[in-house]
Amino acid sequence: MTTKVRAVIVAGLFGVFVSGFAAYVLLFARQQPPVVSVSGGGTPTLVLQTVGTLGHGHHGDWPSYLVQRPDGSWVRSTTFRLPANSTVRVKVFEYDTQTGLRNNFFALSQGIVDGGMEIDGGAATVTSVDPSTVAHTWTIPGMGISVPLVGVANDAPNQCTIAPCDESMAHRTIEFVIRTGKPGHYRWQCIVPCAPGGFLFGNGGPMQTVGYMGGFVDVA
Repeated sequence: MTTKVRAVIVAGLFGVFVSGFAAYVLLFARQQPPVVSVSGGGTPTLVLQTVGTLGHGHHGDWPSYLVQRPDGSWVRSTTFRLPANSTVRVKVFEYDTQTGLRNNFFALSQGIVDGGMEIDGGAATVTSVDPSTVAHTWTIPGMGISVPLVGVANDAPNQCTIAPCDESMAHRTIEFVIRTGKPGHYRWQCIVPCAPGGFLFGNGGPMQTVGYMGGFVDVA
């Protein structure tokens, strides 16, 4: 093979690589979930739901968070924009079943106003839950916030299988209040390894993918 032919082949392969990489980047960018902003007078509310399986799409067997838009519709997104130096109420509808924690430390609510969560509309707030009943967590290390989300019983009737779910289906409701503090870009993550089969020890897949079990809080 002559040097000229070799150079042509190398140039061709490089062109294929560059084109493929560019296509991947463009596709990845287009698939990024939208940023949902929470604002308003008084105490704005961030409303989330967590599902055991999306039930549709390319990763239909993955668990995921969804967020409610201001118009009341639901979208699969885990990037939220909250006002800085504000009090924000967070309401989570938990539709997934109980997985249990591997580290009981995360059964304690941390970094929320008064340290207490309201569960299923109860009049009293609680600061911890039974570790075996937790389905997911909402944990923002950079803000010092972590909240355990109790799940529905594994044998509960009328469980949701296709997201978004609605309140007629088996679920738990967890409400709490946070203070956002100064502007910043904060990573959040579910601490419960809850990936479906095929991922080592329940990690990987949705656990490391923005738009499923982790995302960002933009405080601005």
